[in-house]
Amino acid sequence: MRIVNRFRSQSPSVDTTSSSRSSPALVRKLAASTRDDARQRLRLNRFLLASAFSIVYLLVLALFSLQRKVDTATLVEASTIVAILIVAFFGIFRLGLNLRFVDPSLTAFQVLAAVFTMLFVVYRAPETRLVYATFLFVALMFGMLRSSAMQLTVLGLVSLASFAIVSLVRYSDTGDAEMLRIDLLQLCVTALALPWFLFLGTRVKRLKEADRRKDEFLATLAHELRNPLAPIRMGIHILRRTRADSHAQSVLPMMERQVQHLTRLLDDLLDVSRITRGKITLRVERLDLRHVAQAAIEASRPAITDERHELSVSLPREPLWVDGDPVRLAQVLSNVLNNAAKYTPEGGRIALKAERHGDDIEVCVSDNGYGIPRERLQSIFDMFTQLDSPVAKAGGGLGIGLSLAKGLVALHRGTIDAHSGGPGRGSEFRVRLPAGPSRADDTPMVANEPAIEGKAKVLVVDDNRDVTASLAMFLQLMGHEVRIAHDGEKAIQLAEEFRPQTIFLDLGMPGVNGYEACRRIRDASWGKNMRVIAITGWGQDEDRRKSAIAGFDMHLVKPVNPETLGQLLRDPGRAA
Repeated sequence: MRIVNRFRSQSPSVDTTSSSRSSPALVRKLAASTRDDARQRLRLNRFLLASAFSIVYLLVLALFSLQRKVDTATLVEASTIVAILIVAFFGIFRLGLNLRFVDPSLTAFQVLAAVFTMLFVVYRAPETRLVYATFLFVALMFGMLRSSAMQLTVLGLVSLASFAIVSLVRYSDTGDAEMLRIDLLQLCVTALALPWFLFLGTRVKRLKEADRRKDEFLATLAHELRNPLAPIRMGIHILRRTRADSHAQSVLPMMERQVQHLTRLLDDLLDVSRITRGKITLRVERLDLRHVAQAAIEASRPAITDERHELSVSLPREPLWVDGDPVRLAQVLSNVLNNAAKYTPEGGRIALKAERHGDDIEVCVSDNGYGIPRERLQSIFDMFTQLDSPVAKAGGGLGIGLSLAKGLVALHRGTIDAHSGGPGRGSEFRVRLPAGPSRADDTPMVANEPAIEGKAKVLVVDDNRDVTASLAMFLQLMGHEVRIAHDGEKAIQLAEEFRPQTIFLDLGMPGVNGYEACRRIRDASWGKNMRVIAITGWGQDEDRRKSAIAGFDMHLVKPVNPETLGQLLRDPGRAA
């Protein structure tokens, strides 16, 4: 904890209590400072891990000393060198002096320091040459994930050359030809192994980079596909409110189902990306799992009804209390129910049963569908896994529903297992969660804030003209007075002239983006009490943090449910 506080004290001081009045440069300085602190702590943690390997090396030398293969003076001198190096590097990281180097992690310097220390011991105690070779590769592995292939190659060549020099110097001092022969043999073996080691290191770095790009791709894909969904969803509600002809009335439910299906796919993609990077956040509360099960059933009912399945539900009379995120748990059960509907022939049977077993709550979803081959029971939860089933529906998903369910259940400290007698014998999924203590019946209810009655003045800002037009039309049909803008500069101007009560503001706009527009509105005396709500395709935790720093009251992700927007205009206390 002291180390973390030390890093924070070195960061540029920023007054976060007045973030709504902060200049753009000040907010950028705060974000950069936070990132630098996190990176510096990571560098120090990696150095401490490397130091642990140095201590292990000294312990190995101590064992050699007990066997009289290393004299006491050499052990003491090596321990002194290691201690001095650890203290020196620790001080450099604590004082932030490493930031003055091109590579702030100082990987090359740490590896070279370890190599030269071990070579000193090899010169004094030749029997430790194999230990040197082992720890050399450990040292290179330590730098493998943080250095380029060129750096690793240079470090490897320097290490080999240094070992050769030490061997020749010792031969000139002792004239021991047998020892020189052994040294040269080890040098040749190490030289042959080094290219393969560097090749593996390069491959590992490429795989890590590919994994990072994949996560970025998923997040970007979800963002880009949300934008066209927003006007489509708004158009559906506009048509419903204007009472279109009978043909349109029959088409509207179909359109909305497709929009909801595509939205669910995007949400799953984004959630997988968050879980993979450990960025997902649970909103844990004490809840009755029976209510969560009912919500999941309603979410999955279209998929079950379309295939004419028979659904039986068995829930106990007494509450099933757990501590969890109701939205995420409903998502888990809904994914399992959708999977059952997908892999069960038309007119099949699906059953959901929830009950308490000791200290756990178990929810079991079973079906009489295609079943799961025994060899696939474990891999069924892997990403993008789908069974080759004669009843699997075309376009039935991306194969991420069960993987996402397993990740969410693990975050709740629970388990999910698949069971099946084999092909044609149906399947059963069991979700087990830790049971929570019973909640008191007299839990006080929190009163809602008074609602806004009548017409509201609303400003809609988005560089996508279809988005602004559809949202403005929908709000006007609700009776509100609306103005629109397509860039941040125009939004600031209209906000000053129109003085809206609520501003729906996009973030990613050319020129003056949503963050800067919100900050400038908050800086003005007339904009301090306006409610500014971000409506954007970017929904990562970092995006929400940045919008909060900029002064937004809420952060909504496209496509927003129009009923949610109507509720927000009626109820200013409603959370996003």
